[in-house]
Amino acid sequence: MKIRVLILLIVAVSSQWSVAQGRVNSTRKGLQLNISAKEKIDNVIDTIVIKKVEDFCENAVTMRGYAKSAGAAKETFMLTNNTNLWLSLVEFTFRYTDVDGVQVHERTETISCDLPPYSSRQVSIKSFDVGKKFYYYKNKPRKDAVAYKVAIKLLRYDIKVARD
Repeated sequence: MKIRVLILLIVAVSSQWSVAQGRVNSTRKGLQLNISAKEKIDNVIDTIVIKKVEDFCENAVTMRGYAKSAGAAKETFMLTNNTNLWLSLVEFTFRYTDVDGVQVHERTETISCDLPPYSSRQVSIKSFDVGKKFYYYKNKPRKDAVAYKVAIKLLRYDIKVARD
């Protein structure tokens, strides 16, 4: 029994010694762990420098150039990033009303995007109008379709930390 305990103690101490020495468990002989690189990795702190508090507001991302014709299955518009941050995702609530202001539909959409600071990108999303009976009031009208307006509210935007 004492011999078993002694053997286990020797094995435990030798394994701790090899870890302390930076040995790497590998089939290749003589590999050593680069301790200084590991220490550098452990000391990295993720920070985002915020220049203005206004960067985090409802006007951080705006929509313009909205279009949808009566026969279209997609809604197309431009998203503009008004911040100094790189954005990867935005979430909006879309509120659709007829030209008199009566609500037709409301939905929330999460849109993956790649929006560099102070830039714009064109985006298309699946339309709420599956029957293709509505058209955006600024587009060319159609007799058997209903004109509508759209308003958005920004709910969320995600900051891209690492760029490829």
